[in-house]
Amino acid sequence: MTNAVSASLTAVIDLIDGYMHRVLNGGEDPVGVVEELKSALVELLLRDDVGNAGGLYGIYADLSDIVDGYPFHYGDGTEMIAQREIRDAAWDWLSIPRNADGVKTYVDHWAARIAALPTTDGGRPYRGNPGRLEGE
Repeated sequence: MTNAVSASLTAVIDLIDGYMHRVLNGGEDPVGVVEELKSALVELLLRDDVGNAGGLYGIYADLSDIVDGYPFHYGDGTEMIAQREIRDAAWDWLSIPRNADGVKTYVDHWAARIAALPTTDGGRPYRGNPGRLEGE
């Protein structure tokens, strides 16, 4: 891994840390916080080659999509389920080692967890390229 890539990964980790702390502090709607995070990740992706940030974006997009009812639909409990999944993702994120292996493990775990959620009308959550990490 080059220093430039390592610095980019550190920037991604720091960025996501701030949003995940906001999710867990409970003062804001977790879905709204994830929507803000997605915008911030897009800005970061436009500036730098951040390796696995695309996989991270896909995970947060899928988590925020739960409240839209497609491809996930859970009736009256939909918003509560979305908030729970986002809080679980935040807790997991803040528990990972702060390195490329930790991010890869997180992306792989959440890609699998999201893929296992039941969907409506055969819709499938984003799968992207969750295994790609910078330096690979």
